[in-house]
Amino acid sequence: MARRRMTKQERTRQIYIRVCFVCALLAIAFTLLYVFLIGASKTQVNLSEVTHIQLTGFNGEGVLTATVDIDDQYGAFYETVSVEFSKSSGLTNGDEVTITYNYDKKAAKVYNLKVTAPSQHYTVTGLVDAVPVSKQELFEGIELAYEGIAPLVTASVDTEAASFSDIVSYEIVDQKEYYDAGDTIKVRAVFDEADLEEEGYKALVSTDECIMEYTVEGVDRYITNTDDITDEMLASLKKEALTLFTDANEYGMRIFCDAGLMPVYVNKKTTFVWSSPNYISSYLNVLKEDSYGKAGTHVNDVKLCFESVISQADGTACKAEVVVMFENIILRADGTIDLQLESGEIISADRRDAHIKALVRNNADDDYESVKIA
Repeated sequence: MARRRMTKQERTRQIYIRVCFVCALLAIAFTLLYVFLIGASKTQVNLSEVTHIQLTGFNGEGVLTATVDIDDQYGAFYETVSVEFSKSSGLTNGDEVTITYNYDKKAAKVYNLKVTAPSQHYTVTGLVDAVPVSKQELFEGIELAYEGIAPLVTASVDTEAASFSDIVSYEIVDQKEYYDAGDTIKVRAVFDEADLEEEGYKALVSTDECIMEYTVEGVDRYITNTDDITDEMLASLKKEALTLFTDANEYGMRIFCDAGLMPVYVNKKTTFVWSSPNYISSYLNVLKEDSYGKAGTHVNDVKLCFESVISQADGTACKAEVVVMFENIILRADGTIDLQLESGEIISADRRDAHIKALVRNNADDDYESVKIA
């Protein structure tokens, strides 16, 4: 049977199909070449290679964190990268954790990056068992050091014998300038839990709650209450005060002039002396807290009032009231009393009782409170 010859139209169609097929092959080849060349020109980024995984904490309390290295050239892309853990806290040795990465594909395209971000499997190992540390243990060896005499005691924390002084600091909460005997002082242990963990310890309380209270004790204190002044103490003060009634020249001229009496001179000097002092009353004066540390003040004093006779060489005499003062009487920590007898001095003498009362009651001195003893 004779083979039929193709018509001209059929031949044209066949050629067209072949041309199209070749063109298609060429297009595919060029596309693959383009993709290859474009892919080859992209910067390769494997997120698992630029991510640092850190395991901290203790067995049963492990924590996973991730830090991604940031390339300055592609910083905006790396800021879109996030690392997620199937479990990131409360980890125990042997736990299996899946790590996944997320990033902004548009940002990767802008920077012409080819990003590889395979999931990872992480096995928790190396966590140590924590040594629990109580608040009492953190304060072991801590003492308060005091200077001064109450109520003007200053306080500081003595850490010389502290067990944790290398990684824990100690501060007085709301520290005051001065403290009195019996005051309560709060001390906080300040620490970073990570620093403790590095040493293998786990604090059972947070640093905000880690506070111990101390009582100011074992210090000398100035007497600030009349109940602390016994009859024996007052008798000692009176006895010492009587030894001061000798030379009255400092006050004689003023008192005699006020009384209208004429002073006489021997060898161009006055001869005023005290005699027959008679005890009247006494007052305890205590410095107010607002005036603690104020220049020119003392913490306490006892003012004793006497009635005495002031006379001169010709026998002329008149009566006056005299104030003897003893400053800063101290109750020592061992229970003994220091009356500061050497501080005793006559500080005033006057014929007018009102002037003396104003002085011993500190009517013109807002720094002190005055209470009558006897």
